[in-house]
Amino acid sequence: MSTKKKVLAVFMAALIIFIISPLSRYVLSLGVMSVYSGIHEGESIMADKGIILEIPGGGETPENDWYPFVMTFNPGESFSRAAGDNSLELTILYNFGAFDLRRGCSRLYDRQSEYYNSFYGAYLVTRKDNGIESSGEYKTAPFGFDSEGHMDPEQTAIVPKFDFQHLVLGDFGIKTSEQVFEWTAETTSENVSYLGWDGWSCVDAALLVNGAAHIKKEFRQSYLQYGAPEYEVSANEEFKPVAMRGRVYGRYFEEWDTSVFFYILTPEKETLERCDRDILSKSRLE
Repeated sequence: MSTKKKVLAVFMAALIIFIISPLSRYVLSLGVMSVYSGIHEGESIMADKGIILEIPGGGETPENDWYPFVMTFNPGESFSRAAGDNSLELTILYNFGAFDLRRGCSRLYDRQSEYYNSFYGAYLVTRKDNGIESSGEYKTAPFGFDSEGHMDPEQTAIVPKFDFQHLVLGDFGIKTSEQVFEWTAETTSENVSYLGWDGWSCVDAALLVNGAAHIKKEFRQSYLQYGAPEYEVSANEEFKPVAMRGRVYGRYFEEWDTSVFFYILTPEKETLERCDRDILSKSRLE
C-alpha cells in the first residue's frame, strides 16, 4: 500500500472513530447551535430595538458547569397563543448544563448533577402595538407588571412555564396530560440595583416541574443541541417532577418599550446563588 493510501486509510479510520464517539455529538451541538442562534439573534427583539444584551456562558468560567455560550431563540406566534395575547413578542436567551463528554449529552438529563433540569438566561417581552393614550398612559400595562409598575410574579411565570412545557419538555415527547408546572413566589424585592440599573424587582420562587430525564426512543430535534440522553432511567421515572428554585429579576424599560427578565432555574439553591454571582450578574445590558 502506498504512503498516500496509508494516510487516507488512517484518516478515514480516525474520522469513523470520531463520528461514533460521544465527542462528535458535542461538536455537532456547538456547530448547529452557533449558526441557529446567530440567525435568531438577527431577528430578535434586541436587534429590532437596538438593545445590547450579553450574558456570559460556561466558556467564561473555570468549571465544567454550563454550555460554552448563551443561545437566542424567538418562538414567534406560539408564545402569544400560549399567553392568550396576540400582541406579545418574545425573545429567549438561555443556557443549560455542560456536556458530559463521556456520554455525549448535556447534564440537563443527569438526575445526580446539580445542573439537572437547569437553565439561566433572559426573556425579553414587548407588544406589537402598545401606544400611549392621550392621558400619557400605555393602552396596556407592560407584560409582567401591573398598572403601578410592580412586577406581577404570576404573570412573569407564564414565560418559564411556556419555555419548559412547550420548548423543552414538549419536544422530548412528554404528553400534555402529564405536564406539571407549579410556581410559588416566596419573596419579592423592589427597587433592586442590578447590572448598573436601578429599579429592578426580584422574585425568588419554588417550582415543581417535570424533569428532563427520559428514555431515548426516537430522534428528537432537541437532541441536536442537548445530545440524546444517555443516563439510566426507568420507564416509571421518566419526566418525574422535581422540586426546583427560581430567581427572576424584572424591569420594564420605557425607552425600548420592553420588559426584560433575567432568570435562573435549578434544583439547588447553592447552584442558583453561584450562577447569579459568577455569571448572570456579570451580564451587559445597554
